[in-house]
Amino acid sequence: MNAIHRLASWLSPSLRARIRDLLPSAWRNGLRAQLRQGSVAAAIPPPRSMSEMLQWEKQMAGKLEEQVGGAAAALQEVAPARLEEILAVSEVDQADFFVGDLFRRRFNTSAAPDYPRHFVAFYKPAPNTLIPVGYVHQSTWEGCHLCGGLVIDDRLYRRINPAHRKTIRDAGGIAELLLKESFARVMPQSIAIWGYVGDKQAEQVDLRVGFRHTHHPLVMVIWNRELDEAQKAQWIDRVVALGPF
Repeated sequence: MNAIHRLASWLSPSLRARIRDLLPSAWRNGLRAQLRQGSVAAAIPPPRSMSEMLQWEKQMAGKLEEQVGGAAAALQEVAPARLEEILAVSEVDQADFFVGDLFRRRFNTSAAPDYPRHFVAFYKPAPNTLIPVGYVHQSTWEGCHLCGGLVIDDRLYRRINPAHRKTIRDAGGIAELLLKESFARVMPQSIAIWGYVGDKQAEQVDLRVGFRHTHHPLVMVIWNRELDEAQKAQWIDRVVALGPF
């Protein structure tokens, strides 16, 4: 058994879960490299009894935080920042490259959509570091845009330091910011933006960004053109006929 597997076998499930929740993937990869070199595991001898195990876990937890630069303390000590300093929404060409794993996990599908348009929210925890934390898709249809695939990486969101998370939350949250930014890019070109919404939490976000209910319980719309009621009804019926998108 190699050093990494041996070390994992000594950790309790609670400590392993703590490591997964606490450390971003880049830090975990760095820790693995250190384990392969023996710099962490060799520093603390393996336990020989239950009492030693409990003491060893305390030492190991402290050693892990030391090896990754005091991760837990850093989460609490980061100074407040302006929203534009820590979060940005960008249109990208290849959504799967940035959010493919997230999309597959949340929607149980093989890949993120491969047809335009894709908008990704990036969190910036430090200079030259961008982490994709959210995604929404806007597909063009008959002069309109169909808004779908909205997803936020809740695992990564929980690991954003509290000061930054408060800044994002006070601005409306990642989902609201994603929708607003994507709308700004597609509104001038579209007759309407359509949403197919079955989740109550998502519905509340959609209402805040301008969506309105239609006669169909799951179809919502933002009108970008002046249309009479008969024209609106025709559009709604056409979108309802599409089914979920």
